[in-house]
Amino acid sequence: MNISQALEVGRFTGVFGGFWFAFSQWHDPQLAFRGLSVCVVVSVAGMAGVESLFFQKRAAAASGYGDSGPYQRQSGFNNLALATVGIVVFLLDWGTGAEAATCLVLLVFLALSAINHAYSRYRDGNPSGRGFTRPLGTLILWIAILPFMFRALAVVTS
Repeated sequence: MNISQALEVGRFTGVFGGFWFAFSQWHDPQLAFRGLSVCVVVSVAGMAGVESLFFQKRAAAASGYGDSGPYQRQSGFNNLALATVGIVVFLLDWGTGAEAATCLVLLVFLALSAINHAYSRYRDGNPSGRGFTRPLGTLILWIAILPFMFRALAVVTS
């Protein structure tokens, strides 16, 4: 198993762990979303940041893109910033609104990234499977996370 595959396993493990926790705490919508949010944001953004910064060539190759460069490094820093903010929001218990904001930033970024991967696959002929799997995975995350987010926010606004 190469490092890109190991990081991918780490992402999936963190996301599934977050959903396991969220479902185990279904009776408390805010706690469920709190755990889910930090697990998803740190697993997805954090691992992507680490991959983009420390394993640039493998990350670029896995996406079917050319040589890594400053834009990939910049994206890696952005992902690490999001993961760091997710951890700070969690540790300082800034509340459901802040957790929802960090999670929403991740979901919007993933949606835009999915559009980019699909565009690269169909317009540029990029053979990477991410042109299909990124949009599908992003859609699944949106559908799975939003009910937890809305339940937690409904408690705050009631």
